[in-house]
Parts: sequence; structure tokens; C-alpha cells
Amino acid sequence: MTPRREGTFQPQSTSAAHDTRRRQLLFLGEPLASTPNLAVRTGLGSTPFAARRLPVTSHHCCYIARQFTRQTLRRWNLHSICDDAVQIASELVANAVRHGQSDAVMAEGEQAGVWLAFALRPRTLLCVVRDPSQLSPRLRAPQPLAEHHRGLPIVNALSKTWGWTTAPQAQGKSVWARVALPAA
Repeated sequence: MTPRREGTFQPQSTSAAHDTRRRQLLFLGEPLASTPNLAVRTGLGSTPFAARRLPVTSHHCCYIARQFTRQTLRRWNLHSICDDAVQIASELVANAVRHGQSDAVMAEGEQAGVWLAFALRPRTLLCVVRDPSQLSPRLRAPQPLAEHHRGLPIVNALSKTWGWTTAPQAQGKSVWARVALPAA
């Protein structure tokens, strides 16, 4: 497979329709049937996972994040928490683009990207947004008429829990939120 600039992986194939379907499966985190690993091929022991690199230079990055979130949660039949997850993902991505895009530059000279990922756990949906900044997010009460600083209070209100992690050896941080799944 060869990496694409948008952040998803594009398998090499001859048929355009086949290529599109395989990209969509990879994009949504489903294992390919051709993998030699039986556990991955059958889904045994695997966690449903979806990730997407977002174009931070585009004015539509939050729109893309909302569409990706809706598409992923519909595919996983999580309609009842879709609105909350879309709002959480949108707020975390907006914060990452606004505050997390430091002067980090990749090897090719392009600006480092923001990633949005979801993992389905037994009782929660985990939403993670990764950006190149080491600055910790700060939850603070917004002023009553302020237009900014409302993202993390919204995430705090809609999620079961949230937080962030940094890796000392890697540049950047991951801000995450857990959304409780409906009782079965």
C-alpha cells in the first residue's frame, strides 16, 4: 500500500470500483479479507476502529469531521449517540485546528496534520483527535457573551469523561472523549 497525502491509505489495484471499495473499507477501519492473519480477517479480538486525517488548510475540516463521524457511527449502528459524538468530534477538531497547529512542519515541508479517530469499546465510544502541539487543553468557563472557549465545556457536558495524553518521544498530543453507549 502507498500512503496518500490526505492521510488515508490507498491500496494498489487495477479496477477503480474495486479500489474505491477497498479504500472505503480501510478508511472505516475494517480489516481486508486478504490478510493472512485469521484473527484480523474474522474480526476476532479486534476493536472496530476508524481514522481520518483532516485537511487543516481547508475551511471545511470541521464539516469533514462531522461527515466522517456520522458515516462511521451509522455504519456501526450507533444512531442514538450520533448527535453527541458529532458535536464532540467537531469541537475537538476545531480546537486542534485553532490551537494545536503550531509551527510543526513535516519532512516534505507541509504542515503537520490533525487526525480524528474512533474506537468502539464494550461500553463506550472513544473519540480521539491528535494534533502536533504539546500545549495542554484548558477547561474554563466561558464569559456569558463570549464567542470562543465553549468547545471543551461542550465536550465535558456531552462525554462520559475526557482528557489528553502526550508522548515524550513524539511531537503532539491526543485529546480524547468517551461517549457512553446505550444500554442493550
